[in-house]
Amino acid sequence: MASVAHNVERLHDRLSSLSSNRLLDINLETFVHIIMELGEDQRMAIKLMDRKKTSKRRFLQEFCVSSFLLSHPNIIGRFGITFRTQKYFGFAQEVAPIGDLSKVGMSEDLGKRCAPQIASALDFMHSQGIVHRDIKLDNILLMDHECHVIKLADFGLARLQGTDAPLMSWFIPYTAPELCSLKAGEQLLLHPSVDVWSFGVLLYTALTGSFPWKEAEDSDQMYRDFAWWQMIKDLTSAPGKWRKFSIEARRMFWEILDPARGNESLSGSPVIWLL
Repeated sequence: MASVAHNVERLHDRLSSLSSNRLLDINLETFVHIIMELGEDQRMAIKLMDRKKTSKRRFLQEFCVSSFLLSHPNIIGRFGITFRTQKYFGFAQEVAPIGDLSKVGMSEDLGKRCAPQIASALDFMHSQGIVHRDIKLDNILLMDHECHVIKLADFGLARLQGTDAPLMSWFIPYTAPELCSLKAGEQLLLHPSVDVWSFGVLLYTALTGSFPWKEAEDSDQMYRDFAWWQMIKDLTSAPGKWRKFSIEARRMFWEILDPARGNESLSGSPVIWLL
C-alpha cells in the first residue's frame, strides 16, 4: 500500500495539472439536456458551485479529491466532466436515487448496515491522507431504501492531514471538541480524529432523531453530562437518551467519542455492534 506521504504528493500533482487546464465552457441548459438524453442506465447528477462564492482552485480541489477516492465502493462516484457556465462551476457525479440520510432517518436495523459502510469509507480516506471535515447526515447518500449500499459524498471541505485547521466562526453539533476549543490565533493540525468524532455524533443523531449536544464544549450542559458519565466509567448510569442504547452500544460511543484517544481509525471499534 502506498504511503500517506506518497498519496499526498500525487494529490498535489493532480491538482496542479487540473489547475492549469481550461474548463469546458457550456450552457447549463444544454448540458442538462445532454444528460437527460443519456437514459436511465447512464443517469448523472450535476453538482453546481456558485462562481461568486467559489474559486476555481477550490472547485478543482473538490473534484480532484473525489476523483482520488472514487475507487472505494462507499464513496460517491463521479464522471470525468468539469465545466463552467456564466454563473456556476460544475461536475457530474453518480446519482443517489433515494437521497441523503437526513431525509430518510435510520432504524436500528439500518444502523447495523450503515455504520460499517461509513466507517470503511472514512478509514479509506484517512489511509490516503485526507480528512473529510464535514461528516453529517446530509453527506451520507443512499443507493437503495434498505441501505444495502450507502455512499459518502461532498468533499468541499476536505483537506490533507497535517495541514492547519482553520479557525471556525461557528460550530455545529458534529464538530470535535479540539476544534470547538480553538481560540483566535491558535492552530490545530488536521487529524482523522475529527472525522471519527463526527461519525459518532452522526450515529447518535440518526438513531435518536436529535443531536447529543449543541456544541462539544464545557459550557454545554448535555456535553458536560456525557463527559462526566464517560469519566466515571459506569456504563449503567447513562444520562438522557444514551440510556436507550445497549451496554455494547454505549461502550462503542465511549470509544468513538473520546477526545483523549485521538482516534485515527474506526477499524478497531465495535461499529458492527449493535443495539
